[in-house]
Amino acid sequence: MTVFRNRQLLQLLCGLFCGLFCGLFCGLFCGLFLMFASGSMQAGEISLTKIFDDGKYNSFTDLCKFKGHYYCTFRSAISHGGASHNVMGDIVVIRSADKTNWQEVARFHQENVDLRDPKIIATPDSIRVYAVDCRFRPGGKIEYANCVWSSQEGTKWSEARLMAPGYIFWRPKLYKGKFYVPAYARRPGYCCVDLLVSDDGEHWHVQSTPIPPTEVEEEILWANETEILFLENGTALLFARRNHYGKANPKLKKFGGFRSGVVMQADAKTLTNWKVIDEGLTFHSPAAVQHRGRIFLAGRDKHPLSDGRFTETARLWEFIPGKGFTPLVHFKTRGDCSYPGIVAEGNELLVSYFSTHEGKTAYFELPGKADIYLSRIKLEPTK
Repeated sequence: MTVFRNRQLLQLLCGLFCGLFCGLFCGLFCGLFLMFASGSMQAGEISLTKIFDDGKYNSFTDLCKFKGHYYCTFRSAISHGGASHNVMGDIVVIRSADKTNWQEVARFHQENVDLRDPKIIATPDSIRVYAVDCRFRPGGKIEYANCVWSSQEGTKWSEARLMAPGYIFWRPKLYKGKFYVPAYARRPGYCCVDLLVSDDGEHWHVQSTPIPPTEVEEEILWANETEILFLENGTALLFARRNHYGKANPKLKKFGGFRSGVVMQADAKTLTNWKVIDEGLTFHSPAAVQHRGRIFLAGRDKHPLSDGRFTETARLWEFIPGKGFTPLVHFKTRGDCSYPGIVAEGNELLVSYFSTHEGKTAYFELPGKADIYLSRIKLEPTK
């Protein structure tokens, strides 16, 4: 009887073990199968490093790699500022060979000019920093323009060169020997995003108008910060931020109501006939890259707090045309933040951004503190 009971117990334990093992194996197999079948790109943050903190309001970043060094640029001022407030900012450039130890290699200043939203790009023979929102204040009146500094080795920089008055650039891109930049005109009651093209990155003309001039009534809106991304399949995408204030205008419904971001697509050969392909995500300050066939977008959106309020935050998404956006990483932020730069290499993405979660959000002429961060994100291999 004892032997029989022991045998029953052994059979029961074996059955439980086999059931548990098979269940775990099947669950793991099915999970991996679904992940690969859906084409999902898994991602996780490897490290987060504060790379610049001098007690000032450092914001609006961008990032690139040039001749073995990583370069990060950003604006330095007393606060975020505002179009009608007398806050002046400088442009700072720092660099690193190991992504950990950074040193300042440039600081650009223009008297009575608020230098904002710097963008940095590498060409085969130089590195360029664009101040894409230069706010001149002659006699108290604000005038908009853009300027650029360049260097062949990263520490000795040219004088500023002014360009495209009346426009506010976003991030210039070099594609097949030409420079392209989405640029918007800032006038009350009016919005327009033009795509500009240049042979030298300094003298520009209009290639097309993806978001045409739109007169508005009762509602002040902007289509402004617009990122262009050239894809490996010969198409181009635009990721455009759209804002709205005031009373909703039914006449704008055909433009998506300007309640969300918009993704548009065109043939990269012509860069005309732009078509809307997605309006499912609200984002600001877009920075996009294609890496190993995948499309990634970093930018700013809203995050709910426990008390029912919202704070601005920074995220990384994967975008699949026809399927939309999938959130991958929620960066450590709070308050005024984001404005990322993005670099892809190997199985990693590097994302720079600013945040006030260790400082103090400050708009207009009130002083605050914001710091610059670098996130390293590991991309898990996919099928």
